Amino acid sequence: MLNQDQKDLLKDMEMRFKTLMIGSIARFEQKFGYLWNHGQEPETDNHNYFRDKWDDLRIDLLNHGNNQIRLALDELFDYLHSDANYKYNYYFKIKQDKK
Repeated sequence: MLNQDQKDLLKDMEMRFKTLMIGSIARFEQKFGYLWNHGQEPETDNHNYFRDKWDDLRIDLLNHGNNQIRLALDELFDYLHSDANYKYNYYFKIKQDKK
């Protein structure tokens, strides 16, 4: 079972991944949003074309990012949940003297 610090770590890592993903998308929209008249109604066929392309790409990026977040958190959970403090297991055989 995970302790509260480990649970908090998983939650913080998820938030950082999501912030990275959404922040990157927002920066792209700031720089290239003029192509689809970002924030306004599309005015031309050219704007509509780029808006459709961006919508498809944005959905693809979010789906890929969310999948990677799940995989990373699963791996981190497995690591934290395992007995990660011990790299090796030792087994001792105890011989009993025959009398």
